[in-house]
Amino acid sequence: MSFRKGLVAVTGIMGVAVLLRYTIVPDEDKIIRSLSPELRAEYERNKDKRREQHDAIMAQIIENSKSDKPIWDVSSPHAKRADDGSK
Repeated sequence: MSFRKGLVAVTGIMGVAVLLRYTIVPDEDKIIRSLSPELRAEYERNKDKRREQHDAIMAQIIENSKSDKPIWDVSSPHAKRADDGSK
């Protein structure tokens, strides 16, 4: 009997958490609409730059995943840039 009560309690807690998440947390469009016009314009201007950075990071991750080396042995492009600047 106590297992059933626990299962019902856990299911209820998880259900309430999911319901609260969908009702309280705004989606990206709502956040963008709530910005001031200046911030919204800045967001739109920087959207392409953020997309390029994301694509570059994902390409690096895919490239590194094809390697047999552990993740700590693979150097990042940021480390390469720092090395180039110090020479």
